Amino acid sequence: MKKHDAFLLLSLFFFAPVQAQKSNVANLQLPQVGDPVISEPVDGVVGHSTRASVEPMYDYPAGLSCLGTHSSEEEPVCNYLSPNKNFNGDHFLWAPTGKKVNYVNTTQGSATGYNWTLPGTNEGTATTEDASVTYTQLGHYPFPTLECSDAGGGKATYQAEGEILVSGRAEITTANCRKWGELDAGGTYRLGSFPLNGGAGFVGGTNSAGLSGFGNLFMTSHSNAYMTGVNVYFAAMPTKYEQGQQLLLRVWYPTEGEDGNLQLDGLPLEAVFLPVSEIRKARDGEISVKNAAVAEFRFEEPLQIWDKPLFFVTVEGFGTDPSKADICMLAEVNGQSIPEEHLSNLLAHNSLVSYGGMGYTVPVNYFGTMPGASFMICPIIDNGDGDPTGIESVVAEENGETNVSINGNELSVENVEGTGVKVFDLCGMAVAESTMSGGRAVVSLPGHGIYLVKVACRNGGTDVRKVMVGR
Repeated sequence: MKKHDAFLLLSLFFFAPVQAQKSNVANLQLPQVGDPVISEPVDGVVGHSTRASVEPMYDYPAGLSCLGTHSSEEEPVCNYLSPNKNFNGDHFLWAPTGKKVNYVNTTQGSATGYNWTLPGTNEGTATTEDASVTYTQLGHYPFPTLECSDAGGGKATYQAEGEILVSGRAEITTANCRKWGELDAGGTYRLGSFPLNGGAGFVGGTNSAGLSGFGNLFMTSHSNAYMTGVNVYFAAMPTKYEQGQQLLLRVWYPTEGEDGNLQLDGLPLEAVFLPVSEIRKARDGEISVKNAAVAEFRFEEPLQIWDKPLFFVTVEGFGTDPSKADICMLAEVNGQSIPEEHLSNLLAHNSLVSYGGMGYTVPVNYFGTMPGASFMICPIIDNGDGDPTGIESVVAEENGETNVSINGNELSVENVEGTGVKVFDLCGMAVAESTMSGGRAVVSLPGHGIYLVKVACRNGGTDVRKVMVGR
């Protein structure tokens, strides 16, 4: 799938907005959030200036966010990065190699000449008003320096603060996490949560209002991209949840439904269960707010996404009774500007909600958040060409390795650390389970299909394997 094909798909659905959303949702009386609860940022996040007071100026490259608002001529190729310093360093923007990255000149006044210095790019320099560049090597590079001349021979320069990350691996998001603060104060993001009115729980968490799942829509332009897992961030550690409660994360390839509209949860590509008990406190540097928590969903095998024009990541299983569970995802609460004429297009929104049995057809702002708000569902993408940041990874304790063999509809499961095994279908229903004796168990399945085999280990962790039976 070529890059321009991806934007063709976007434009097709942009010019024919998803009518099901207009007709089935707009007239409903949806539950609403109150004021967002803003999480407390960690020290050093607030008050960080990103603009120099000079006449020459240019915009940062556009990020792949609010996808349906971009025209096919713009073709942004950079992903926004989560504020996980342990993974992304201090970078907020991630560029691929071999694709054009655009720097749009916004210089004030009458300039007569332009001179760009473009670190890390194939071009190196340019004298055009705007700069269209190609990054060629793994690494991190300062943003360009722009020197402008005027009719009197005077010169002034500007360089945007920070560096751009190129290729390698990164943890992406749909939120522009460049600068903490309110939009009208020059900020681009704040993290917090969305409590529903009347004590009904949270948008993005446990609730009794009929919101059963939450998802983010993504796109990447990296030519060898694989997804190895997803980090999901929470406003705080859950203080209560039901025994055995677990979250289900799924990755979907959007497809065209029978009615001709785009179905975001069209073709399932991956599914991972994670017990709520395995949500842990966020480490220093992992997220830019205090008292946060994280769920680490990891895939058995890297998921190829470089050939997918879009992918949709959902999380379900938060529970429906706020008196028994208080699980709540972090969200970016400022939102982003979405032109009014784009609001009826699902692809223009970052985060969507499965509500009232209608599937993922309701943008999160229909519940009272700002348009363009984003849940902090953050895929980990790897090009397989190294770490561009030079940051040493923190490796979690591993469970025993699970081996699965198939004989007809029977699975033989082995893991030297295993104490029990449970098998789920891709709808999240348990279809078989057994205790393990000597690290071994045999379970029978109801028929052909794709199943997730989850092994409970002695250290309290789990190991998950995906198997295909009879295909």
